[in-house]
Amino acid sequence: MLFNESISISRVPCKLPNVCVVDVNGEEVVRLIGIYAPDSKTWSWDDLSHLLSKKCIVYGDFNVDIMKDGKKADILLKWAGDYFLAQALPNSPMSLRSDRVIDYAFVRGINLDIQVYNGNTTSDHLPILSVIPFKVLQQKLGKNTHWKVFSLFSEYTFSFWEENWNLSSIDSIYNDYIRFLYLLSARCSTFFYLDKYRSALPTELRSFLSYIRALSFRQIRTKCSILKKEVCFLKQIAKKELNLFFSSKLDILLRHRNSSSSSSNSFWYRSKRFLKPSSSSIHAFIDSSGQIVKESDLMCNIAADYYEEFFKASNIVRPHPYTDSPEIEYDNNDEVISEVKLDELINTVLAKKKKKSLDAHGISNYMFNFLDLNYWSLLLKLYNYSFQKSVVPSAWKDTRMILLAKKDSICPPSLTRPISLLGSFQKIGEKLFLTRFRDLLFRRGLLPDSQSGFRERFRLQTRLLLFLEDIYSLMSNSAPVCTIFVDFRTAFDQLWILVCLGKLRNLGIPSSFLNWIEAWLINRRCFIEINGSKSRWFSIEKGGPQGSVLTPTLFITYNCDMDSSLSGCISHFFADDLAGIMAGQLGINYSSQ
Repeated sequence: MLFNESISISRVPCKLPNVCVVDVNGEEVVRLIGIYAPDSKTWSWDDLSHLLSKKCIVYGDFNVDIMKDGKKADILLKWAGDYFLAQALPNSPMSLRSDRVIDYAFVRGINLDIQVYNGNTTSDHLPILSVIPFKVLQQKLGKNTHWKVFSLFSEYTFSFWEENWNLSSIDSIYNDYIRFLYLLSARCSTFFYLDKYRSALPTELRSFLSYIRALSFRQIRTKCSILKKEVCFLKQIAKKELNLFFSSKLDILLRHRNSSSSSSNSFWYRSKRFLKPSSSSIHAFIDSSGQIVKESDLMCNIAADYYEEFFKASNIVRPHPYTDSPEIEYDNNDEVISEVKLDELINTVLAKKKKKSLDAHGISNYMFNFLDLNYWSLLLKLYNYSFQKSVVPSAWKDTRMILLAKKDSICPPSLTRPISLLGSFQKIGEKLFLTRFRDLLFRRGLLPDSQSGFRERFRLQTRLLLFLEDIYSLMSNSAPVCTIFVDFRTAFDQLWILVCLGKLRNLGIPSSFLNWIEAWLINRRCFIEINGSKSRWFSIEKGGPQGSVLTPTLFITYNCDMDSSLSGCISHFFADDLAGIMAGQLGINYSSQ
């Protein structure tokens, strides 16, 4: 018998040959009995009687045609009638050698229909299909991956990948490689149900509490007054020990909260949920008719419909100054993207946060801890080939999107925040490209000093101090001051790809950089995942990838000249947030200015 790993089952001991018994655990337990009963079987039907339960199904090859086998059929039907088992017969014969019907089921306590599968089969019997009405208990699955085995196997298979690493078919080799990593990690993983909590108490304290519990049960059974006093006394001791234990743990965490120890990480990990608001998970959607939708599959479809429309390409009014104006020849137009060295690649990988969140292909950054280092020499060739030829593997454009509620957990899709989980190897390539792109922007002096978002050596605190200093200076001169705060709505998601590329070209970005950015931005697609259910794939035709380290830098470069367009005010930028300070002139009515 084969079962989906999400279904909780338990094997029932059975020594009868060719008989398998399994209990399927749900809101009610359903017992499945699978049998094969040839004429040479060494057991009788009565030997199965003790295996029957209140709700059970007996499937199998009974080797008895109820309509044609006379005495054999009578014996089987008498046994079934004695134990209130109903017949569930298929709608046509299954045997490819005769017209006998010998594969069917007996049922107790369940309504069941059976039909024959008429597709291709390698057996001389056609399979039978049935749907069991059954409510499965929703249990969370735990996962344990044997990373040492993963590391050893990846090291063992390196020679194969080194021999077959062919970048002329970059999509094929990369897809095969990430598929191999995903299947290897799945093969090295075991799954289990999270039906128990792991205790944080010391072993001796847990043993002491277990002893008190056992003593308390004994006192209840015996009604002994002496035991009752002893149990009360021991409970007081246990309460004091628990208070001392928790106090000591809290004291240690407080003393080490600003250190670099693991205690500090534990303290801030548990404290951060109380220090800042967090987006809540989505419990249901409100559709266009006002109905509440809770089914995960329907929620995925509703969200996919909304975001597919949201990410459709913007309509550009032609002619547009950035897409249709004559190209400007710059002296750096032939500049190429510098080659990546192995040391730089290794340092980038080691500096990356090793998170366990999975991308669209089941790969996580955490896997890099156990991937044999020799593989990065192969991936180095892929990154350099990508930069030289301005091509990226199509798998880099696949995104897994999850949704968080901005406010209420029951909301329409328009009030959700999409979180894109990008390819793990793609993010390494983006980081390598970003280093070269930032160097180009610095050499050309394109980014204004008023922009502090997502830039090295530019801090939000410094921008805030400069903002306050400007206000205080104007107020000290008795000038009326008005400040406007602007937040660009869905700024990264509304980026016009063609207009952005045209503007970067006018800013003097070389063709090699432009071609790679274009290959990185176009033909992207994603699916939405809610509670384990996945939507269809849909295209993303505008905006930059959310969660990418390159998207914010691309956005502030696209808007680098906004400061010069706001000559009537003092502007301060932090990524997609703008604070504009406007000061009035003395002697003129402020409303007239």
